[in-house]
Amino acid sequence: MRSWSASVANQIPQADVLGYSMGAGVALRTAIQHPHLVRKLVVVSFPFQSAGFFPDIAAQQKQLGPHLAVSMQQSPMYQLYSGLAPRVEDWPRLVGRLGELMGREFDWTDELGGIQARVMLLVGDADMLPPAHAAQFFALLGGGHSDGHWNRSGMTKHRLAILPGTTHYDILQSPLLLPSIAPFLAEG
Repeated sequence: MRSWSASVANQIPQADVLGYSMGAGVALRTAIQHPHLVRKLVVVSFPFQSAGFFPDIAAQQKQLGPHLAVSMQQSPMYQLYSGLAPRVEDWPRLVGRLGELMGREFDWTDELGGIQARVMLLVGDADMLPPAHAAQFFALLGGGHSDGHWNRSGMTKHRLAILPGTTHYDILQSPLLLPSIAPFLAEG
C-alpha cells in the first residue's frame, strides 16, 4: 500500500475525493491518513463514529452476513454488483465481508482535526444517521460555531447539507445532490 500511495502522490499531487456510505468511510480515512493528498473531501451519508448510526441500523449491520445474500439479491446493491462483478457467484462472500466491516466499532473523533482538506458533509434528513450527528460532525470540523456574517467573514471552509425528503437509499438520486456538491468543488 505504501508504494501505491507514493506512486499516486507522484502522479497526482492532490485530488478531490467523494465517497458515499462505506465509500465515504474510505474517503474519510484517506483524508485522515494522507492529508497531503486530499484537497477537498465530500462525505455522503457516513458518520465519524459507529455510534453515529441509529441504534436499529447498527444492530442490522452487525447481523449482515453471507446467510442474507440470497434475500439481498432484490436490492439495488446486488443489481449494481451483478452488472459489474467479474464473478457474480462471489456475492455471498462480499456480503459476509461487508458484515465483518460494518460490525466493527470505530470512533475517529480525535483524528478529524488532522484533516487538511475542505470538507463537505451531506446526509439525508431520513438517513442512517440523525441530522444531529451530521451537525456534530460539522462542529468537530469547526463549522456552526458562529454566524457567518454579512460579508461571510465568519464562514468556515467546510460545508454541511442536509437534503430534505432523502434517505440513505435514494440520496444519490436526489435532484439536490449535485447542485449541492458542484459549487463546493468549484470554489477556489
